[in-house]
Amino acid sequence: MTEDAPDSLPRRIWKKLTSGKFLYVSILVHILFALIAVVFVVQVISPKRKVVFTSAPPSKEPQQHDVQMAKKQKSMSAPAPAKRITTTGLSKIALPEMPPMPSTAPSEMASMTGMGGPGLGLGSGGGMGGGSGGGTGIPFFGLRTGDGFEGTFYDLKQNRGRRPTGMDPDKYTKEVYRFTTGAWNEGNFSQYFKAPDPLYTRQIFVPSMPAAEGPKAFNLEKLVQPKMWVAVYKATVIPPYSGNIRFVGKGDDIMIVRFNNRVVLDWSQPDAGKLSNWRPHGKAYMFPNTNNYGIMPGDWITVQAGQSYPMEVLIGERPGGGFMAYLYIEKAGGKYQKDAHGTPILPVFRLAGGADFQLPNGAKAPPVAPNDEPWKSVKGGKDLSSPLGQGLLP
Repeated sequence: MTEDAPDSLPRRIWKKLTSGKFLYVSILVHILFALIAVVFVVQVISPKRKVVFTSAPPSKEPQQHDVQMAKKQKSMSAPAPAKRITTTGLSKIALPEMPPMPSTAPSEMASMTGMGGPGLGLGSGGGMGGGSGGGTGIPFFGLRTGDGFEGTFYDLKQNRGRRPTGMDPDKYTKEVYRFTTGAWNEGNFSQYFKAPDPLYTRQIFVPSMPAAEGPKAFNLEKLVQPKMWVAVYKATVIPPYSGNIRFVGKGDDIMIVRFNNRVVLDWSQPDAGKLSNWRPHGKAYMFPNTNNYGIMPGDWITVQAGQSYPMEVLIGERPGGGFMAYLYIEKAGGKYQKDAHGTPILPVFRLAGGADFQLPNGAKAPPVAPNDEPWKSVKGGKDLSSPLGQGLLP
């Protein structure tokens, strides 16, 4: 036999490649290499794409989630009202009665708002607080329209052209004295500033208050300082009865009464000086809110029922500060309620045309008794106590 020739180099390599173990290893190496190559090529060659977000087209119908949220918010913001059950039948359950509501008596209403009270009626006139709607709205100094006493205001610190007059308290006292001893001629005040419009009232009764309320009542609070002013009230009065009467009063600073052309009472503030020639004949009735001077009785006067008498009342303020003016009436032999000290409680002197005067709640003034016998007043020949002469006052 002849020996076979040795294998060539390619043959030997192929045998190794085709041997089992080496073949498997070689295949795995080639697969791994191919995967790496693919990944590398994709990363390098493939361009980076820009991501663009676009919104979805609007829905024609609300999403179910939004509808549920809206219903939830609606139920939370406005709770459903409770249902009421009504019946016309009788219930077996008896409810307790409502407690009585507080009410204001007519007298209290009149005293607080001035409704029905003489000189305290509603209107456009001045009063405490001045004008309408100011302060308390109670026209203690009078109304712009009406009847009864007609009040004229003078400021002695200014002349008619509203220039200073150089007035001082001493000169003021002398001017008042010249007026009261000069037939109460208002021409004595003609050189001084005068309020454009008078006020009308059915009584002279001003509880204790700031002196500024005087000018304010005449709508002069911006033109007149609250000192050295006077107000003259005039009326023609008719008593409803015959007999002896006297006026009783107090003023801070001035309260002077002239009846039938004669001064019958002057109980002004003592430190105001000599304002008239009248002097008291007895002792004052002591009451609080009178600066410890009480209210002084004036001269006894005999009057005839149905007869008319001229009457004037002068009030005023000298230094400023506080002001008050009270005018009562007392009949000889009259029966009056008395206080703990035996002092008679008198009615306010008033003119007919409205309900009885009532002291407002909280007012600082002496006590007041009812007056069921008001006097009449006459203006231009007309009886102002009749329905046609009552003006705008109730």
